Amino acid sequence: MASVPLSVHGFETSNNMKVRVALGYKAISYTFREIDPGDRTEVIRLSGQHLTPVLLHGETVLFDSGAILRYLDANFPDSPKLFGASRDEQWEIEDWEFFARTRLSGPMLDVVHTTISTGSVDEATLTRCTKAFAGAVEALADRLRGREWITGDQMTAADVTAAPVLLRVERAEIFEMPSAARDLKAWRDRVMQYDGPHRLE
Repeated sequence: MASVPLSVHGFETSNNMKVRVALGYKAISYTFREIDPGDRTEVIRLSGQHLTPVLLHGETVLFDSGAILRYLDANFPDSPKLFGASRDEQWEIEDWEFFARTRLSGPMLDVVHTTISTGSVDEATLTRCTKAFAGAVEALADRLRGREWITGDQMTAADVTAAPVLLRVERAEIFEMPSAARDLKAWRDRVMQYDGPHRLE
């Protein structure tokens, strides 16, 4: 499988970053093919749906970033595991992965989807989402206090899912970053260092 070309179609969202980080961490060579978010024609042609990332690996076409992480673990078994070595480890990792996909990224997605569908976000929605995001960041900072990674002694799918959300929110200035985010910067940068070495601009 390692010799079969692998490519990812997408653009700068936290889910695309997540897949690139996983690929970099596993040292899997790939090509990142950047698409125009306003023109999903190629994504639809490849996968039959509109969302990114879309992974192509030989005859396999896969979408949904969480499914892609699981595919990488299953099909590149000699690379670092994202979901742990035991059932208990996997449960804990998946609990925190779920936290990152819901509590942490949910407020961002609420604002982004509302903006795309209506053109703006009302003050009440923005206030609610800002507060929810700050609470999630504080919970993550509490978890990481005294730890290098969210679970265990190496990076997992939990870290790979959470860190890109913080970077995306900061870069897009979706919310003012809460003070607890400063405590997460070193961890975030450790994760995000894997987004790049195999990426083609």
